[in-house]
Amino acid sequence: SLLRLPADWVLPAAPAAVAWAGAEVPRGAEEAIEFSWVGETARHVGTVVHRWLQRIAEDAMDGWTAARVEGMRAVFRAELAARGVLEAELEGAGARVVASLANALQDARGRWILGAHREAWAEQRLTAVVDGVTRRLVIDRMFVTTEGARWVVDYKTSQHAGGDVAAFLERERLRYQGQMERYVQAVGGKVDWGLYFPILSEWVED
Repeated sequence: SLLRLPADWVLPAAPAAVAWAGAEVPRGAEEAIEFSWVGETARHVGTVVHRWLQRIAEDAMDGWTAARVEGMRAVFRAELAARGVLEAELEGAGARVVASLANALQDARGRWILGAHREAWAEQRLTAVVDGVTRRLVIDRMFVTTEGARWVVDYKTSQHAGGDVAAFLERERLRYQGQMERYVQAVGGKVDWGLYFPILSEWVED
């Protein structure tokens, strides 16, 4: 049956509108969001730099020059964009890739790391038991010199804009010492290790 309303029924008035102001985003939150984007971009820059350092090392630098790297700027930008780097950050990110690779090709230490060696590997993957734990490791560069010294090298794409570079490098050495010692244990025998910072043309070793 149909519901019949009284003849004098009228639609009640709507309730008063609720005044609401959106909460203001704290300044710190905005900075945190911005920093997260910067951190992501730095991570993608590191990935692209590692990829091309691997290629250069596999070629033992044959045919690689700073001029060639400079001419590949568009290639690096495309790789960074494919990884999600924002358009506004592509120019700076691409410049960091170019600078890192060009520095490594012109720096004496970089050329030593990337050049021809006997028993040389780039991005060497190992599975080893270290401290009783099975670990899957990737060593950026590993080689044996003509003098018979075996080296494992890890590339670090960290930037340091302030002063006292020596103090920064010492902090980085301490920060990554455990990682490098795991690499040494995995390789076995007498092994030296070092960290190479191509964007800074700097090097620290054990």
